[in-house]
Amino acid sequence: MKTKQADNGKNESAARKKKAVNKDILKDANPEHYFFVQDGTILKNVLDLSKQLDNMADDIFKHHVNEMKNDFSNWIRDIFREEKLAEELLKTTDKDKTQLIILKYIIKKFS
Repeated sequence: MKTKQADNGKNESAARKKKAVNKDILKDANPEHYFFVQDGTILKNVLDLSKQLDNMADDIFKHHVNEMKNDFSNWIRDIFREEKLAEELLKTTDKDKTQLIILKYIIKKFS
């Protein structure tokens, strides 16, 4: 028979693991998984992407996000394993909306 204390230890451990996984979205990817923007900018994590969208030229953004592809969504899904965020990003080809989706997602993850 398991004790309640043992179960609580498992739940706390699972909660800690979940929180650690959530923080991965803000950690830098391994250097071989950095995102190289067409203009030469290097993105190391999702927060970098959000910040860079402020200054990214529209033609550069459209090179990576258009009706045919969404490189940022692919990077977030493949490297950071954030399926929900990646799916949300596929719903827009607008730079400002992309940034808003990312920032809302980060806030929701950590609140």
